[in-house]
Amino acid sequence: MPIISTKEGININSEHVVQFNTLRNGQTKFLLSTGGEQVCEPYSVDVSEHFIPVIPANPGFVAVFADRWGDGVFTYKHRSVIAWRRCPPGNYPLFEGYGDGDDYAVIIDPFGGIYDSDHNQFASLEDWKREYEAEQNEIAARVVKAA
Repeated sequence: MPIISTKEGININSEHVVQFNTLRNGQTKFLLSTGGEQVCEPYSVDVSEHFIPVIPANPGFVAVFADRWGDGVFTYKHRSVIAWRRCPPGNYPLFEGYGDGDDYAVIIDPFGGIYDSDHNQFASLEDWKREYEAEQNEIAARVVKAA
């Protein structure tokens, strides 16, 4: 819940803003969900950065989270993607359930496509796992060698 701070000392909860317009004098007029409105000058140059659209995801998108245990065993957890956050640098998934961050390894699309956040595509989940584990083992070997 981003808060919009204004030069008049008013703090506006962005979740209560229904609409906003920037006026010629530099102030912004906020229409609030309470039915009221507020005309003020926000500290933020781009007020739109306080509003990140969330779009429901089509069924079938699944994120795979990878973890390596202390004994070197890799574990994988799947979580359904329920929505997408549309941000200036790209779209980011929101997941069902509670989790410790959004640091997923790959996304499986409804048609079975496998891709990571760098737009690398993989033929199958097993191919990605082999490549991922080899890369992680190489990183671990470099760390051990450097120590």
